Amino acid sequence: MANEILDTNRITSVQGGILALCFFCMMLDGFDILIISFTAPAISEELAIAPEQLGLVFSAALLGMAVGAMSLASLADVYGRRLVISGALLLSGVATLAVYYLDTVTQLMALRFIAGLGLGTIVAVIPGFGGEYSPLKNRSVILSILVAGVAIGSVIGGVISAWAIPLFGWRSLYLCGGLVITFTAILFFLVVPESIQYLLVRKRHVALDRINRTLRYIRQPSIAQLPPSDSRATESATVKSLLTPARRKTTLLAWLAFFMAFAGTYFMNSWLPKLLVEAGMSSQASIQAVVILNFGAITGTIGVGLLSRWRPLKILIVASFMIATALMLLLSLIVRQAGDDIVGVVWALSFVIGITLHGAFGNIYTVVLSLYPAHIRITGLGWCVGLGRGGAIISPAVTGLLLGLGMSSANMLGLFAIIAGMGAVFLGLMNTEEMA
Repeated sequence: MANEILDTNRITSVQGGILALCFFCMMLDGFDILIISFTAPAISEELAIAPEQLGLVFSAALLGMAVGAMSLASLADVYGRRLVISGALLLSGVATLAVYYLDTVTQLMALRFIAGLGLGTIVAVIPGFGGEYSPLKNRSVILSILVAGVAIGSVIGGVISAWAIPLFGWRSLYLCGGLVITFTAILFFLVVPESIQYLLVRKRHVALDRINRTLRYIRQPSIAQLPPSDSRATESATVKSLLTPARRKTTLLAWLAFFMAFAGTYFMNSWLPKLLVEAGMSSQASIQAVVILNFGAITGTIGVGLLSRWRPLKILIVASFMIATALMLLLSLIVRQAGDDIVGVVWALSFVIGITLHGAFGNIYTVVLSLYPAHIRITGLGWCVGLGRGGAIISPAVTGLLLGLGMSSANMLGLFAIIAGMGAVFLGLMNTEEMA
């Protein structure tokens, strides 16, 4: 059977190329997500943008990503993964490129929202698509590498920005980034075939011929007949399908787990430098702590995926979240000692928190993809990612509010440590078998 061939056979060079292109797309996504952070100081100076207006620009991008994940990503279950990924890349690329020509903050907000629509869609669809082109024994590892591409793209984007902005100006990043993303959209549409799983459940009347053409293209053996049809394949790819009585509890737990995971990880990335400065560390040492945290994130995301070849992934993720909770609580105690004498310990803890917190967060995608059948798989992940973005949007606002009310940096770290631990609880309560 077609799906069994890809589950049991080794990856061919063409499959490897498809997965490499998916990884590159996730890197571009990570670069484009944070491009506004890299260029914000230069944009604020040139366009005379007030801090509160800049906050709206950040929020516009995050809102676009949430809407894209929850609405546009589900189109991949209806019209196909290849078309939706290519369209999302094109949307993000054109919107990013257009920033080069803007001259008002209103235009910037609108373009970052539009780019966010595509970015949110890419993050929700590509992991599922990559999983469908991966053999079963390597799927968790491959998915963890794909998700790590977002962090890697962010790191590379930071390095490129630091070099390019002084030499060519901030607009050069949007010009070059938009062109690369747009070209990648065209390349993806031209060279990547449709998902075999999608053809089996949504294009069954022409599936055999198209699947065999795809199998020949990726250098896998052809099949003589289709596997038995899935009676659920006529089910609509909407949120209603995720909340049937048989799926409701697990879906709600998945949404809560994603919300807590996004809240915890975005809190650490967004507020850690400021909290460390307020605890007595220098600004440079505090920024370096976040860089170290993200290197830990890359290591942890791939590392947890590798370990899943020997241990159940759900157990690894829950354990990683709980370890991260304990380490964040420890960090909240350590930062009560003001001064640069704690820098080495903070850096070490930041790296291990990156490994555990982000390692758990990055691999939740794989767990969620295993929950839903192929015909609503991307819809399921899209709603998890979209609602999870709510945690990313709310956590900075809540942090600012609580700091304004007088909560200390140390107590703030402790609060979000508990939030991360709640993510582990919700995930632990989930039934991770595919639901009917």
